[in-house]
Amino acid sequence: MPQMTFLKDRFDLTPAEARLVARLIAGESLRPCANALGIKYQTVRTCLKSVFQKTKTHRQAELVLVVIRALEEAKLLSPPAVTAASPNPPAGSSAHTFITT
Repeated sequence: MPQMTFLKDRFDLTPAEARLVARLIAGESLRPCANALGIKYQTVRTCLKSVFQKTKTHRQAELVLVVIRALEEAKLLSPPAVTAASPNPPAGSSAHTFITT
């Protein structure tokens, strides 16, 4: 998956950190991430702290913004589609779409 490789290379993330970041930018919170990744909540928090250091961020919202911008610049994430009829995505949906090849 090109996005995972990009995340690992761009931010020097481990594979586990890249998987966590991918889930966070998709809108998941930490507990569902831990469940989906099959690890404990405290492990996810520790992983997130490492990601914050590597990305020079301090909050999840800031992390998501930095990663989404980097993915958009690398043309690995399409910008959110906004139409006159629907300016906001439905609740629970991701506004961005990964580009897969």
